[in-house]
Amino acid sequence: MSFDHLFSAAGWGYGAKYALAALSLWYLSKTGVRLSAIAWGLACGALGALAIAAYQAGVLKMPRVSGFTNAIQYGGIAMYLGFASVAVASLGRWSKWQVAALGLLGACGILASFLSDSRGSWVVTPLLIAAIWLMAWLNGFKKLASMAAAIMVALGVLVAVPAYNKLEQRTQEATQEISQYLKDPQKYATTSVGQRLEQWRLAIHLIEQRPISGWGLAGYPAAKQKMVDQGLAHPSVMEYGHAHNEILDMWVKRGLLGLVLLLLFYAVPAIIFWPTHKRLNKAHEEMRSKALALRAAATLLPLAYFGFGWTQVFFAHNSGNMFYIFGLAVLWGGICRLEAHPGTSPQA
Repeated sequence: MSFDHLFSAAGWGYGAKYALAALSLWYLSKTGVRLSAIAWGLACGALGALAIAAYQAGVLKMPRVSGFTNAIQYGGIAMYLGFASVAVASLGRWSKWQVAALGLLGACGILASFLSDSRGSWVVTPLLIAAIWLMAWLNGFKKLASMAAAIMVALGVLVAVPAYNKLEQRTQEATQEISQYLKDPQKYATTSVGQRLEQWRLAIHLIEQRPISGWGLAGYPAAKQKMVDQGLAHPSVMEYGHAHNEILDMWVKRGLLGLVLLLLFYAVPAIIFWPTHKRLNKAHEEMRSKALALRAAATLLPLAYFGFGWTQVFFAHNSGNMFYIFGLAVLWGGICRLEAHPGTSPQA
């Protein structure tokens, strides 16, 4: 919430959703969520993402698939579902057919993300791959870490082959748009990458003027309009109500306090979810690989959102908020159940 919109209907609407998510978090921490439900739920979500993307691209002939939300949001969430499924498959020591099924369904989510043309989610993939490998390696699961890396490389090749032309085209477009904007910002501020660079430049300029208090939800567009009127920014910046960067957007609107709270919103779940020897030892010895897989999938959620936020303001959209807060609740419920019943089978 912004200081200049404390009592707005929109603010209280989000407040109600967060209150419900908090209640769900508490409830699921007591009742727990079955590991099998989380594993196959993530995988089926990835498959559903590809099914919708394939229908929109193949039948409706949409130039850019978006599900029923923003294309960037759709691509990011599909990417997370895919990588979370792959993490569960490669680290959980399931049966061979389960590993194959979970891995292939995870690849569906990654392919759906590529079909969305959401480049912001593509650049996050090295971070997610490195995190999965590091979590396994640091906890002594070196063979699993190597297997996970091999599975991700294989699935990467599987996904990249049909999407190669699209990947190459979008990469070339991004490179060209960066070069054009750097040469003539005013002329090329309307391109996809140019718009982001212009929004970032403007946000940084405004943050320098009010780094502590921020400009507020009403003050930010007013300050942007003033710069446009003075010829210091391209008029296209008024088409968006955010800075196309989660950190810059929070800082310019809500000041230093908002920035700190946003970083904590990423960091606290990541720290709590991160697998350690002490945490994994709470589970029965035979279930520790399952605990690693679940904690890895959970840790990827704040890490992915942090990465997505560099080119998109995910929390400016309802889908971004809802998936994050209820995803945290469900994943924490799964961890609580696994650690409360360490001897329970993964299907229980």
